[in-house]
Amino acid sequence: MRLLLIFISIAGLIIGCASSSKNSDKIDSLEHLVAIEQPDDEPNEMAKVYIDSLKTIQHNNTRSLLIHGTFPDGCTKLRAVSHHLDGDSLSMDISAWRNPNMMCTQALTPFSYLYDGITEEELNSHKQIFINGTPFSLNYE
Repeated sequence: MRLLLIFISIAGLIIGCASSSKNSDKIDSLEHLVAIEQPDDEPNEMAKVYIDSLKTIQHNNTRSLLIHGTFPDGCTKLRAVSHHLDGDSLSMDISAWRNPNMMCTQALTPFSYLYDGITEEELNSHKQIFINGTPFSLNYE
């Protein structure tokens, strides 16, 4: 009987730990996850950002926006991401930069970015977001 109680306790502990780390494992396993990088003293010019899709995910007990896209080359870096309400529309501005003096492979480079600066209320009240003027539908997880 004791052995059964010990087994049930250990199984409950393992299941509890596995379910609590599920969200963090998911974020850690995102491919091509980038952070905002400022050029500081490095020479720079604006670069294109191509957005492929948006998805809302749970992160740190709140809903966040997961942005998937591509950069035009391997040297492009994310400069800034911001959002604002424009009447009834939710708009985002995403900008990138690159060093014009660097030699880079001219191949589309995928990226993912987790934006948590938007409130859950804003996400719930908009089914569409305009990014750099282009409309995108939200996919919910």
